[in-house]
Amino acid sequence: MSQWSDDRFLDGLRQSGDPLADAAVARLRDEGGSRAVGQAFRVLQGNSTPLPPDAPPALKTFMSEAAGLPTDVSLERLQAGGQAFLRNALPSVVVLLASSLPRGYAAPCLTEILSISGDLARHPYERLMGVVQLLVDVSDGHAFADGGRAIVTAKKLRLLHAGIRVLTDQYRPQFRAAYGVPVNHEDMLATIMAFSYLLVDGIGRLGLTLPRSEAEDLYYVWHTFARLMGIHPPDRPEDASLVPANLSEAAEFYTAYVRRTNTSAARNPAGVALTTANLAMMQRLLPPVARAFGAGLAPRLFMTELLTCEELARVGFTPLPGHALLKSMVTMVLRIGQWAGERDALVDKLAHLIMQGMVAVDRRGEVEFSVPFSRLDLHGPAFE
Repeated sequence: MSQWSDDRFLDGLRQSGDPLADAAVARLRDEGGSRAVGQAFRVLQGNSTPLPPDAPPALKTFMSEAAGLPTDVSLERLQAGGQAFLRNALPSVVVLLASSLPRGYAAPCLTEILSISGDLARHPYERLMGVVQLLVDVSDGHAFADGGRAIVTAKKLRLLHAGIRVLTDQYRPQFRAAYGVPVNHEDMLATIMAFSYLLVDGIGRLGLTLPRSEAEDLYYVWHTFARLMGIHPPDRPEDASLVPANLSEAAEFYTAYVRRTNTSAARNPAGVALTTANLAMMQRLLPPVARAFGAGLAPRLFMTELLTCEELARVGFTPLPGHALLKSMVTMVLRIGQWAGERDALVDKLAHLIMQGMVAVDRRGEVEFSVPFSRLDLHGPAFE
């Protein structure tokens, strides 16, 4: 058994936050009170846009002092990992929606925070666009260059997570006693697994092929992003020992995480509500004509294919039986998309443009982070 199955080690991750980001938020509160914090976090809503010139000094100081890309990172592997994701963009988005998100919703330590804002359940499509934007930002070939999208996004997310810790203490005062530090290292790692290990695992569950080297490169992108997110020992940003090094370690960690955090649907109503809203959103994404001809069952079908009976039960669902013809049709579409991606270099750019286009059309390019930090939250009593 390695550290990734060791409860004592994982307990340590659960009690670890982000002292540097928390100190920046504390400075904001000291200098301008809670209202200043609320005003400052409106500045942080865009995923990768730089801070404006009039941003509070505490935020500017954090952005300049927070570590950038570790010196041991391979830019070539980051480039390869981004391309591997874009070649598998279609099945990856399907896996994200029908597997990664529902599997995450089975953990009350995550859903308690996500449900602070009703926006996640009421407006899941808007939140999805924030996730898509994050995938676009991190998979871009130049995202990890100095001042690149991944660097800026990670630093701003660290500040937002510090804000979420403030919100959690305000709206969920019992959270720390039950689950540890809000947005702790263990939960952050599990969330990053949704974009990396669970994507690779889900592509395999769909019966699609992904060469091991490409899968490891895809994971490497998010391994690097996790380090940028401050998941490292205190004052040692070059130390990667707190992030699973490869897919095997990631699988061991996620198995332990499920054992430690997942519970039944009856004990996690927020997870059931979030999964139900996510399913409804997937169905609305389908064209009306497709729904009229029975394709509206496709999201449930994908959930059945991608989740075990036990995983479905944790979020209040049961398998969808039958529909072999529909299953073969949707699987064929995914295989054709993957086949094209493997043979046409232009598909990388096309997938990037389509995903970015989804965001631009829906939000006019003004995308907010996929965190429970809505305008409603920012006007709530925690920041008044």
